[in-house]
Amino acid sequence: ICKEHNVPFHTDAAQAIGKIPVDVKKWNIGLMSMSGHKIYGPKGVGALFVRRRPRIRLEPLINGGGQERGLRSGTASTQQILGFGAACELAMKEMEYDEKWIKGLQERLLNGVREKLDGVVVNGSMESRYSGNLNLSFAYVEGESLLMGLKEVAVSSGSACTSASLE
Repeated sequence: ICKEHNVPFHTDAAQAIGKIPVDVKKWNIGLMSMSGHKIYGPKGVGALFVRRRPRIRLEPLINGGGQERGLRSGTASTQQILGFGAACELAMKEMEYDEKWIKGLQERLLNGVREKLDGVVVNGSMESRYSGNLNLSFAYVEGESLLMGLKEVAVSSGSACTSASLE
């Protein structure tokens, strides 16, 4: 849709980098945000991919010293940038191994849940999903009740951006 209307496509790839292969050309990504802490790099550093052709022109939000080709002011944190680069290298190197490991954990969890409970439904395709995600529904079980009973498991009864924490 974006390409048809000559609108650059931006994606927040913080959760994808180092976990799945990202192909900016194939996916027609014009702008892509990445974050260091999501791949065990330093907090407070990230990167923005900006497609060169066709050229995407950015305007600075804050005017100042003219660093980064006039897009931001302030001194870049060399150690954070280097740490982010090292984390990217390591994440790319380990991605295939990590994917297999996490896929095994996903299968183990799903099999364990199905052995203990009836009426477990996998939401979405198992073939077209990131292995670190397992979205399940439980027949006749209220989401909040399930959350309260799983104190040592990271679960949510909704999306991370809209779910409120239960006390």
